[in-house]
Amino acid sequence: MLKSISPIKNVTPLILSGLTVLGVNAQQKAEKASADAPNLIYIISDQLRLSALSCMGNTVISTPNMDKLASQGVIFTRAYSQCPVSVPSRSSMLTGNSLCNTGILGNTYAYEGGTGSLLTGNEPIFSTKTYDEVLADNGYDCEYYGKWHSPERKAYVYSNRPIGCAGVGYVVPNLGIGLSKIYTAWWQAQLNVTTAPNFQTGALSITPNNKGLANPTVSLYYMPDPADIRYNNPTGAADDTQTFGNTLIDSLHTTSAMDCANVLATIEKDKDVKFSIHCSFGPPHPPFVVSKPYYGSLKESDMPIPASYFVNNASSPYYNANELNSPYFSACAGNAKMAFVQIPSTIQNFEARYYEMIKEIDAQLGLIMNKLDSLGLTNKTMIVFCADHGEMLGSHGMNSKNVFYDESARVPLIMRFPGKIPAGKRITTPVNLIDIRPTIEDYLGMPAYKCDGKTLRPFIENTYDKNQEYFAVSEWSAAAVPGFMVRNEQFKLMIGQTTVAAATDGFYDLKADSLEQNNLYKITPLSALNRANAEKAKVQLITWLKKVNSPYYYSVKARAIGKKYSTYALYKNDVAKINGATITAMTGLPTGVSYRILPNDTIEITVTNDATTGVINLNCTVNGASKSLSFEILPTFDLSTGINKPNVSERPFLIHQSDNNISVSLFSEDSKSSNLELYTIQGVLVKQIKIENNQVVFSTDHLPKGLYFIRAIQKSKIYSEKLLIK
Repeated sequence: MLKSISPIKNVTPLILSGLTVLGVNAQQKAEKASADAPNLIYIISDQLRLSALSCMGNTVISTPNMDKLASQGVIFTRAYSQCPVSVPSRSSMLTGNSLCNTGILGNTYAYEGGTGSLLTGNEPIFSTKTYDEVLADNGYDCEYYGKWHSPERKAYVYSNRPIGCAGVGYVVPNLGIGLSKIYTAWWQAQLNVTTAPNFQTGALSITPNNKGLANPTVSLYYMPDPADIRYNNPTGAADDTQTFGNTLIDSLHTTSAMDCANVLATIEKDKDVKFSIHCSFGPPHPPFVVSKPYYGSLKESDMPIPASYFVNNASSPYYNANELNSPYFSACAGNAKMAFVQIPSTIQNFEARYYEMIKEIDAQLGLIMNKLDSLGLTNKTMIVFCADHGEMLGSHGMNSKNVFYDESARVPLIMRFPGKIPAGKRITTPVNLIDIRPTIEDYLGMPAYKCDGKTLRPFIENTYDKNQEYFAVSEWSAAAVPGFMVRNEQFKLMIGQTTVAAATDGFYDLKADSLEQNNLYKITPLSALNRANAEKAKVQLITWLKKVNSPYYYSVKARAIGKKYSTYALYKNDVAKINGATITAMTGLPTGVSYRILPNDTIEITVTNDATTGVINLNCTVNGASKSLSFEILPTFDLSTGINKPNVSERPFLIHQSDNNISVSLFSEDSKSSNLELYTIQGVLVKQIKIENNQVVFSTDHLPKGLYFIRAIQKSKIYSEKLLIK
């Protein structure tokens, strides 16, 4: 077990112009906190996949402290990162918002200075308060330790400035020297040295690229494994994702040891006031260099080869995609970023180092939990433990993150708050990490700050609406691969951001295919049931896009999944806006369909309830030339529920059920122009009938027993009622 050691020493807090001394400010805030207000510790382990935890079935390592935390609280087993890469994910967690409402689309949005930054200062995140800014406003002493990796200005709230969030190669005046330099100063002070310790012949610098900086850090060294990219070429280019070995500093002086020491010191310092501590551990993010005694504790040859590693499946949405670290393995032999994971022994080396790093984080978590116990703060402190994203670790022949497969996007999410959160509960409902922020505010009694996430308290306390199906959404800002993922109870849909995006769409039945090896939208013929399930998932996604006011709402709605049956998708009783199609005219429009041309290469298509569902081919003028384009008209959907069903109005019909027949009689004067439609409770259309003489009779022989929606569609109104087929 790790021992507790000293926190950062000799690092002087900066004082911003116009602000009081930080220590006094923190004291004043603490005095505002109510006597019974709980504390918060929010812990992130960077790049930790859910399946790495032994409580989730991993047999390679034991994670006793993560397991203990889960047994004393609740673990969400289907929690998804809002975006499977660091900066967008962390920004979303801080605010509880989607990417469109943070404006943070990639890792280059973290730094407000230096080269390559895409921040403009006008992103929505800068007009939004983070959860810690709200807590600070309500009297909490807020401190942050570890990797920040979010827009730097949002770190001003923390009373322990300077914190480790400055960019690479420059100093942020208000926030200090950056994590690497803070860490260097710490281990130098702890070990009373000025040069890297334990240098050995053959050792390599962990951060060789920093030597070109104006003020480089003193790099630590490591002994490379055979799988390391520089093992046979020590002077070659370094790459964190291919750096494996034994770091030449002991486990008491790693970055995670420093972060843990600072958390323990802050708990001690603030034991009599109300605090919020955010700790972001770097491991198991690369470079995959591990200190002893963790290094070598796992034998490479004992590491299991991922079950999906040798699946050569061109149906993958990431097959031969031009994305960093994501081409499907059979198509990437010439890709230097991916070639190294094609060797089984390399994957085993990779796994050993990855899991050894997790063992270290588990030990640090144990120290934090023990500290709370020793001070009698356990019952007064809510703990949130999660990851910003996962790690492919050879699954699907991939490494790193950036993709929507579960190994990359599905992450641990554990919450413990004794007396408030029941112990030992597992929740399988799909949730998002943006739900953490409102859940914290709910349990801590803070004002509910407006955001895209939802509180998870109803799921924890079993008071949620059982009639609603819940889903999680993940995002990725790219056109060559899927830009959105929606995962519900059984299915996962990956879909391109726009109608013209080159991405391959993916649809998976996770109940039958938990490894996501069979993209159902590449199967011919696709069953009617699976097609309906895919459309239902898409409706759930566009419902969410509408809710968060996403700029991709119209473009995703008009994208025909996989473009297998049509070029574009339309919905009855809806307006579509298709951008970038360069359509300037349409002829042969059926009843209920009309269009108009808008500026900026956009065509608006309106579909009423008089239109007939199905695929239509229209003669269009595209780029000045005549071209036939296919459109599929789909049933109307209700954005408030995310399933294909109408709003309920007054009852206009009488339903009589006898034996295997259903008789429907209509009372409305508009009944001569009515259609009758029957939907499953999930919103799948199963029958559509033209009503004649105010009555229709149909057989239920082929229909499974259960609850349905029956509706009458008339020129002036839509009526709906539930129907139980016995």
